[in-house]
Amino acid sequence: MKMVRSLLLAAAIAASSSAHAQTYPFKPVTMIIPFPAGGRTDVIGRIFAQSLQDALGKPIPVINKPGASSVLGSNEVSEAAPDGYTIGFFSTAAVTAQYTVPTPLSLKSFELVAIVNADPAALAVAESAPWKSLRDLVADARTKPGALRLGMIPGASSQIFAAGFTRAAGLDLISVPFKGDTDGAIALAGHNIDVHFAVPVSYKSLVESKKVRILAVASDAPSPIYGNLPTFKDGGVDLTIGAFHGIFVPVGTPSAVTQKLADALKIAVERPELRKRMDDAGAAIVFLRGDEAKSYLAKQDETYRNIIEALGLRVAAAH
Repeated sequence: MKMVRSLLLAAAIAASSSAHAQTYPFKPVTMIIPFPAGGRTDVIGRIFAQSLQDALGKPIPVINKPGASSVLGSNEVSEAAPDGYTIGFFSTAAVTAQYTVPTPLSLKSFELVAIVNADPAALAVAESAPWKSLRDLVADARTKPGALRLGMIPGASSQIFAAGFTRAAGLDLISVPFKGDTDGAIALAGHNIDVHFAVPVSYKSLVESKKVRILAVASDAPSPIYGNLPTFKDGGVDLTIGAFHGIFVPVGTPSAVTQKLADALKIAVERPELRKRMDDAGAAIVFLRGDEAKSYLAKQDETYRNIIEALGLRVAAAH
C-alpha cells in the first residue's frame, strides 16, 4: 500500500512539474546580477537577459545586487522560490567565494542551467604607463618589491588571477580591493593603481578611449576576439587562467523548467544579434548545458580550489 502511495505521489509531482513547465513562464523572470552595474558581468548578463527575453517571450528585468564578492546577490537567488522566476547570472566568483569569503555561499544551493561565456584573464595598465609589454612590467616590478599597486575584487576570480600572476612571475605587489571591475578599471585610468586584473571586456571602453592598455591575456594562444593580444607565456609568465559566466536557479527548481530555460538559451546563442553583441563586447560564447555544464563547473571548482589553497588564500571552508 505504501509503495502504491509513493508511486502516486511521484506521479503527481511529475504531472505538476510538467504542467508548470508547459505554462512557464507566464510572468516576468527576474535576473539577479551580484555585481555593480557597468562591470563585465553586468554587461554580459544584460546581453543574455535581452536575448533570453526574446526567446521566452516574457520580460526579464535585471537587478544588480553587489556586495561581499557576489555573496549577497547570490544568496538572494538561493533564497527565492524555486519556480524559475528568479534566476542568477553568476561569474567565477560563485566558485571562488566559497573559499575566499568569511561568510561564503555554496554551489549546493543552486541548479546550473547553462554555462554561456568563458574568457581569459587580462592584465591592464594605464595608457600612459611606461611599460610597453608584460616583460617590461615584470622586469621593473622586480626592482621595486612592494611598490606597485595591483587592483582586483577580493573573493572573485580577479583576486585569483592576480595572486596566480604574482606567484608565477615572482613579484611582490600591493593588493588594492575594489567592489567591481569598473571601479578598478577607472582607478587604473586615473593612475590610482598601477596594474589591474579582470577579463578583456572589462576594459573595452577605456581601451577605445585610449585611457587603458591591455598588456597580455592568460590564454593558450592569441585570439582575434581579444585583438590578438600577446599571451602571458609570450611575456615570460607561465600562467593560463580565465573566468566564466553561467545562469543558475535555486536548488529544487523543477527540471522541466531548467530544461526550458536551457532550450531558450540555446536558441538565444544561435541568433546572429547575440553573437554580434558579444563580439562587440569582446566576450566569447561558450554554451554548455546538462551533464557537460556540470562537469565543467566541477572542474572549475577543483581548479580554483587548488590554486586558492596553494596560494594560502582560503579563509573559509565551503558548506
